[in-house]
Amino acid sequence: MLVGHLFRHFIFSKRAGALIRRIAFLSIGGITISVTAFLVVLFVMNGMNASIRKRILGLEPHLYVTVPGMQNAMGLEAHPVFSRIKEDTTTQAYVYETQDVILRSQDGQFRGAFARGVTRPSLEHFISQLAKLDADKPQSSRGGPPSFTWDPQDVPDEGEVVLGVDLAQSLGVFEGDFITVVSPTGLLLPPGETPKFERVRIKRVVTTSLTDVDSQYLFYQRGKALKALGGGELKKMGIEMWLADEGRVDSVKSDLMKFTDVQVETWMDRNSALFYALKLEKLTIGVFLGLAGMIAASSILTVLALLLSQKRRDIAILRTIGLSGKETVKIFTQMGFFLSGSGVVMGTVLGTGISLYVQKNPINMWSSQVFYDTSIPSLVDWWLVVGVIVVSSAIAYFGSYIPARTASDVQPSEALRVK
Repeated sequence: MLVGHLFRHFIFSKRAGALIRRIAFLSIGGITISVTAFLVVLFVMNGMNASIRKRILGLEPHLYVTVPGMQNAMGLEAHPVFSRIKEDTTTQAYVYETQDVILRSQDGQFRGAFARGVTRPSLEHFISQLAKLDADKPQSSRGGPPSFTWDPQDVPDEGEVVLGVDLAQSLGVFEGDFITVVSPTGLLLPPGETPKFERVRIKRVVTTSLTDVDSQYLFYQRGKALKALGGGELKKMGIEMWLADEGRVDSVKSDLMKFTDVQVETWMDRNSALFYALKLEKLTIGVFLGLAGMIAASSILTVLALLLSQKRRDIAILRTIGLSGKETVKIFTQMGFFLSGSGVVMGTVLGTGISLYVQKNPINMWSSQVFYDTSIPSLVDWWLVVGVIVVSSAIAYFGSYIPARTASDVQPSEALRVK
């Protein structure tokens, strides 16, 4: 009761002084804005990271299994590790092949690409995953040009390929055009020798909302295209696995690693650099926003310093009626804590409220034909909210205690004697 009365009387009453009152209001406003910005920005980054993670999980196999030196599909399917994989009926596993290629359009445009050959069931599964991701998009950002959609029954057949939209745009090609696929090993041939190549037709131009896939990948049905390129060191074969529960990735990897001649890589291993960059970006922005908040909160020191210098006679009266030095320091520490805490509470409520609204109603701002993320998402992390409250409370308490210690130095006899 006494702390609340003194808080209103010393800071917000007309007798408190216009300077102290204005600085106090500015301090609360600065802390509120800083905490709100801190939470909203981090929650929006959480939403964007979750969106990227969802797209990767939806379109990229959860596990890649390779046997070094194995260059044919029949050998992979006969390997004991393939039998172990097939024991789990909920897991979908397909043999795939990959190779680096050079693409040449009819206009003479050249681009490097990553050719991925899979089976028809694997392509149909991939297409169905694309359809699921498109169905989860906000209604206003769904769809697109017909060439970007992909029917599960419309897979590339003999001599046909599928290109990512960015790769097709860089080559200046469209559906139905023909391109020439050249093996990079041809660059090492002596003059006069013709490199291995194959002319293929573009069946589809698709978008997956994954930058690497849209800008680098060429898909074809294994055994029905790029047969003229042959094998060689550039072609690699392996087994891709899609788990019913992606949370079992680590346990399945540990089980498959029991085969000594097998290499296993998870989707997290393949994208570790991306997730590390996102984590570092979030940490850096959080640190700078936190420092900005601490700068705004430092104005509380100014309020308490002015308050203690102008209210020395009031402090002396409190000491005279029986308050000890420790009790006086405690009262002024609590006053500073309440002043900071009010800004923290309002900022937390406002920032969390805005983030929850954006989480339920993503803000659509960009065209789906230009940007992969057409909306601003948000994902509220309640542990972060608790952490902000705890850390802010600790900083507010110790920040208020430092200037409040001078209240114990006030001598009643001297302060009351001075007019």
